[in-house]
Amino acid sequence: MTKLFRILAASFAGTLIYVLISITCGRDGLWADGQLREQKRLLSARTEEILKINNSLELEYTALKKDPDVIAAFARKLGYVRDGEKIVKINGLIPAEQFSFETGRPLKSNEPHSLPEWFCKITGILMFFVVYLYLFLADFRGNAKFAKKKKSKLNVRGMAVYDLPQV
Repeated sequence: MTKLFRILAASFAGTLIYVLISITCGRDGLWADGQLREQKRLLSARTEEILKINNSLELEYTALKKDPDVIAAFARKLGYVRDGEKIVKINGLIPAEQFSFETGRPLKSNEPHSLPEWFCKITGILMFFVVYLYLFLADFRGNAKFAKKKKSKLNVRGMAVYDLPQV
């Protein structure tokens, strides 16, 4: 094998390993993409819940603004009475529902977990050196075996013949 072939093959292997690790576990890889998709799903679900709460609050606001019966019912919940009404307090009952709407806890976007870029690059470089060393040693071992075969003697009808390359 030529030196150029060893370098090209080792470069190809190192680049391939770098690309595969970057695509699967890198900052913009499949693993990080899956985490971001899950965050997007959670945020979308939370946004839908908040929109439902917002719609109900808008309806209640419109009703409180325009409908006198709703205004009277809301005032009664707050403890107000009309002129001429009598208040009767009963001990032991659970107080009326308070007007707080639970919007939940805020969701924060998290940075997705991934392998750092330097790790991907070092792995690719190490793969380059491993493949280059393997090809170098295989070529070195192959040349040693070929050199032994070159010097072998062949016997042709009782004569010793040397297998030499032709010029």
